[in-house]
Amino acid sequence: MKKKSKIIIILLLLLITGVLIFPMICDDTDIPNPLSFLIPDKTAEEWNGEQELPQGGKNEEVLIPGFESLVCYADQRNQKVNLYNPAENNCLLKMTMFADGNELWQSGYIEPGKGFYNVEFNKALDAGEYNGILLVECFLNDGTECNSAKVEFELKVEEKQN
Repeated sequence: MKKKSKIIIILLLLLITGVLIFPMICDDTDIPNPLSFLIPDKTAEEWNGEQELPQGGKNEEVLIPGFESLVCYADQRNQKVNLYNPAENNCLLKMTMFADGNELWQSGYIEPGKGFYNVEFNKALDAGEYNGILLVECFLNDGTECNSAKVEFELKVEEKQN
């Protein structure tokens, strides 16, 4: 009886070892590796550039204005900016500006070729430096939401010199 138990335990250990080792040494890519957490999509192809799409479909790039820093004045809500939707775009942009995670300003839907030179913040900021983010969301004219982008920048708030 003890010999039978030992043989069964040895056979089970061999079976478990085989199940774990077989996928690692097997060349068949259809058998997933149970030790792998992320399994690549085997239907993906090597990317080499543009793809011709059926009539009416396009791969279009959306231009997003970027900047490293923005200087504003302390203790006032009205600020001078240069935020716009480039004329080359074929979509509407909606912009939301944040300072250290707090929403400062949000636009409506901006048509291509239009923008803002002056905006009114939700609140005046104290002098200092803030982590700024401009969230830019893209929409088609029918309201379909497309991609969005976050532009990170340094928001410098300075005392206004008289």
